[in-house]
Amino acid sequence: MIDADMLRGIDVFDGLTTSELRQISGICRIVKLKRGARILSGGDSAKDLYVVKSGKVNICLQVPVLLANKEIVVDIKTGGDALGWSALVEPYKSTLSAYCDEDCELIQMRGKEVLSLCANKHHLGYILIRNLAKIISSRMDRIQGLLVNEIRLNVPSF
Repeated sequence: MIDADMLRGIDVFDGLTTSELRQISGICRIVKLKRGARILSGGDSAKDLYVVKSGKVNICLQVPVLLANKEIVVDIKTGGDALGWSALVEPYKSTLSAYCDEDCELIQMRGKEVLSLCANKHHLGYILIRNLAKIISSRMDRIQGLLVNEIRLNVPSF
């Protein structure tokens, strides 16, 4: 368990009351990972939501190139940023991969425990899901921008 004050100022928890932050802190734990450690693998079952406490995490998209898969960094997460939102959204599959670009400390929450809190505390659930929607939207904008740039570079003009 971690202190609720540690969660203050983290975007995904923005708008939660002190009492709600205490409830969330009760299901959190700190995980320490070394540089290069894989946190998520695209397509795998998503079980945990994470917030970067310290360090840097690369979010990657696997792209088949010739006979191999290449991972392309589509987002970088640092202190206070959330990842692993797929643990809260059906079908509970990671859409992208994530690995530590340097030694990291992450705040880890089991998706099932977060969803249980949300089901029992509707205000908490509403605020959390609203904040996650902002994160998902931002990621989609970033990936769309990468795709548009790639098309501009590789599609001949007419």
